[in-house]
Order: sequence, then C-alpha cells, then structure tokens
Amino acid sequence: MTPHRLVAAACCIAAGTAALSGEITTAGMGKGMSNTTPHAVAEGHMLVQMHTDYEAFAFEAEGHPMTGMSGPCFGAIEIKAGAVSGGGKCLYTDAEGEMVTMDWMAEGMDASGAMTGSWAVSGGTGKWMAASGTGTFSSLTDPETGESANTVTGKLMMP
Repeated sequence: MTPHRLVAAACCIAAGTAALSGEITTAGMGKGMSNTTPHAVAEGHMLVQMHTDYEAFAFEAEGHPMTGMSGPCFGAIEIKAGAVSGGGKCLYTDAEGEMVTMDWMAEGMDASGAMTGSWAVSGGTGKWMAASGTGTFSSLTDPETGESANTVTGKLMMP
C-alpha cells in the first residue's frame, strides 16, 4: 500500500442538535481534502504525516449531533513490516458553533488501502463537555486529488 492511499483519519465529529440525547448510534461519513507526507525510514518502514480538513459529516439518523461537523484532523502513522500504528487529534465545530475534540488511533489498512482504526470523544465546549463516545473508522484518500472519505461507526452518549 502506498502512503498516498492513507487518509488522515478523522474520526467523527459533529454538528449538534439538542434534540437527540442519551445513547446515539453513529453511522456516517465525512468528506474533505487530505495532505499526506511520507518519510521513508528503511525498506518496509515509513512514517506518514497526515492532515485532513473535513468539510462536513453526514449521518443516517435525523438530528444526529455529528451531522454538519467540520474541521481538521491531524497526526502521524508508522508503517513497519506491514503493521500500522499511530494516531492524532481532530478538532471539529458543529452546526451550533460548539467544538468537540477527538482522538483517533490507526490500527491497520484494508484491501482498498483505507486506513482503519478507532476514535474517541475527548472533550469540547457546550454539550460536548459532557459527551462521550467511541467507535471505528475507515478513511480512504484519492492519491490523485487528495479527496478523502472517512466512514465512521460507533456510539455517542449525549447529555
């Protein structure tokens, strides 16, 4: 897999509506533009700097608090002997102007070259201060255009 096929994972994040609270199933996609910079270390070993600016996330559930979220995800991964590790942070602004921070952890790559891993809500403002959530992601970037698609699933617990 080439590092250009890796996507800055950005896990989820949100455009919030106060209408939904409690445990919320999360299944949606974020689209954005990615920039990756590979750094060769040795044969079969590289580090990759990653940055994706997400334009908006869309979710299946009406009123989902992550719908419309936008902002950057950034971090780095290491690919060594086919194993993928690393992670980073995302800082999103939701539709109400509140911010949420998320952690993402790279755990592998699938057959299409998409980076796969997990995400977790780590803080924020407003309703996101008391929110929690975890899930998985699969993030794929087109190496020609830099266009990125990040599919996220999981659970949110909203106040």
